[in-house]
Amino acid sequence: MTESNKVIRTILGPVSQGQLMLPGSVVAEVVAYSEPKQFTNAPAWLLGQIGWQDWNVPVVSFAVLSGLAETEYATDKSRILVVKSLAASSSTPYIGIIINGLPKLAKVSADSLKDIEQTSEFPSVFRVVEFDDNQAIIPDLDAMVEIIQAEVLAAES
Repeated sequence: MTESNKVIRTILGPVSQGQLMLPGSVVAEVVAYSEPKQFTNAPAWLLGQIGWQDWNVPVVSFAVLSGLAETEYATDKSRILVVKSLAASSSTPYIGIIINGLPKLAKVSADSLKDIEQTSEFPSVFRVVEFDDNQAIIPDLDAMVEIIQAEVLAAES
């Protein structure tokens, strides 16, 4: 199998106005939604933090952070994707991303991904792609962790 035909196991998580595509290897767990403990003076996209396996995990609304929605409301179908931070020296080893339902597993080959001619002014968006008649947003996890860490520090001080 050539590198371009490599199959990637992904998680597709529904968010307002779209769906996220994450490599399955970075998703630690999908947990039922529980109201996060709110930070003081946090931006609308930083919903608070939850306790997960002895970690305080900041929970974000990707839809608000990336400009897809102005607000996000949890429903009885909401879940939190607990995602591993890829930053080597991160004080935030996990982040939580609220999704609007159950995620789906998908196997995607690199050749099947096509960039959509759309640019994003939001650093949280790495690429917007089309595959198998679907569209998905690939988040920039490194940029998200940096943004989240800065806001968590500011909100805690």
